[in-house]
Amino acid sequence: MSALDAGHMLALYLLGAFAAVSVILIIYLSVKRKQLPVSGIISVFMVAALLLPCIFYPSVELLYAHPSGDPRMQVEVFLSAVSDGRISDGYDVLYGRALYGAGVAGGASNGAAGADAYAASEISYENSVVNPYYDEIAERYYRILTDSFSCELAGEMVVCDLDASVPVKISYADLSAVTSRAGEILDSELEALVQSNPRRDVYNDDDTYRDWVIDEAYRSASEKAFSESPEMITRELVISLKYYDGMWNIQPSDELLNILGGGVCGFPSSERNILDKIALYSNNAKSIVLADLVYIPKLYSIPEDAIAGYEPCDDKYHELEDPFMIYEVAAESDHLIGGADLAFDPGVTFAPGQKIYYYADDSIFTVVWKEFCNNCYCNFAEVFISDPSQFRRKIAGDTFGYSAQMYASSLAAEANAVVAMNGDFYKFRSLGICVYDRVVYRCESSLDTCFIDSQGNMIFSYAGELKDKEAAQQFVDENDILFSLAFGPVLIDNGVPKPNLAYRIGETMQRYSRSAIGQIGEGHYLIMTIGHVYPYKECCILQGAQEIMMLKGCVNAYTLDGGQTAEVIWRDRPYSYVDWGVERTVSDVIYFATAVPEDEQ
Repeated sequence: MSALDAGHMLALYLLGAFAAVSVILIIYLSVKRKQLPVSGIISVFMVAALLLPCIFYPSVELLYAHPSGDPRMQVEVFLSAVSDGRISDGYDVLYGRALYGAGVAGGASNGAAGADAYAASEISYENSVVNPYYDEIAERYYRILTDSFSCELAGEMVVCDLDASVPVKISYADLSAVTSRAGEILDSELEALVQSNPRRDVYNDDDTYRDWVIDEAYRSASEKAFSESPEMITRELVISLKYYDGMWNIQPSDELLNILGGGVCGFPSSERNILDKIALYSNNAKSIVLADLVYIPKLYSIPEDAIAGYEPCDDKYHELEDPFMIYEVAAESDHLIGGADLAFDPGVTFAPGQKIYYYADDSIFTVVWKEFCNNCYCNFAEVFISDPSQFRRKIAGDTFGYSAQMYASSLAAEANAVVAMNGDFYKFRSLGICVYDRVVYRCESSLDTCFIDSQGNMIFSYAGELKDKEAAQQFVDENDILFSLAFGPVLIDNGVPKPNLAYRIGETMQRYSRSAIGQIGEGHYLIMTIGHVYPYKECCILQGAQEIMMLKGCVNAYTLDGGQTAEVIWRDRPYSYVDWGVERTVSDVIYFATAVPEDEQ
């Protein structure tokens, strides 16, 4: 440990001087008066003892915290794990799950055990369930990165009380240089395929390359780029440590995490997170390399912690003047729709005089319309998204339990929603299980709950199933839940309509304005409201809403708050008629946003 700071040293010297002078004075007086000085001396030291903790109270930890061990050893174990490609072990050290001499396989003293542990935990393309974009090429990028790490200490360690800093040097492969090299090789690989195959097998009728040609050329170019020794990037940085819980703990910095992600992964928090982000990088790298050959949809997403989506582009909003033009319009978004059937049917009875609109960009396609269905006046929005992060929830104040409420249209505007609808109005009642940002804020289990997971899927729990907050949080953690909707009941579960719709809230057996959301397929949703519009003023009981959602092809469907709360928001304004003709203030909306950043639109 280092010496105390100057302020505390001065206080200590003054206290010592006071005690010494006091003792001398007492002895002098005792000699003059012929009295024993013992009681006086004891009094002085008792005063000094009382003053001592007062002086050192701000640094009282130093009175009992005695750092042991060498901080460099913890750093060396971390660097050794990273250099050996044992990234998971490295994260264990980084987050205090292991320390030198205990729990990190493959260290200097047990290399054989480390090799066995690494082989057992190795993540590969064959057993990976990271995401659908993780393929052989993404795996090669990952292996090049993890196999390239070279780490060493780079200077003198500095220890100050309970803090330490260790300079290090870390080198790793430049993945962007590997991508650039694959682009340089691509043309020659294309030329080889053209010359070695019949023309009809290489080209389409419009003289563009066939898909297999592009895929094979890119794979071959990438393999050749991977086989070359990669260019290296070297970074010098200082690793900071703090002593607590009886050990030295590395403090993960953004700079260190960015290095572990090869500079292309954006501060990965785990080995699995690196895999996810490498897959995204690999797909986007392919899009860049093949930009001049074929259009490959770029993967877009919205950060989970963003309080809003990207601002939609005004030029992407359109009116569909002829309903039968939907097929031509949808064809331009085939990369989102694929072979899915549309819920939108140009042959139905549309509300007279009401316009049909759509929005389309590289990440989202949505169409809104008003239709007479089962003798009800229905407002629909059908949505296709490219990434689950585009299905979002917005609450007033961006804070759970925020006191103020807002119009749904205002919340949609703040969120940059392409299309939105009312949520569960969680502030209006104290019922249901409320999850926001992966945290259970309220657990009252008398309602059915709709959970939205990180893949954009609707997952249901039924009234009484999750009885306490601990069980609800465990469900949230195990199912990777982002947020919940607490109203209900469930209308359709895995394609099966629920037979008994009697329910605690929502006037299910009365004719009432309705609101519901359904999932038709992966990244494919339908939102619906049913309102009081002449001549269909009576609306429907809840079973009527269920039948309509079934008719439109929903596999899962869930009831949201109806009445005056029910509304569909388009371009920051109510698209559907709101009961009484006036929006009410609410606590939340759910919405779909574009994932294309403003500077790429």
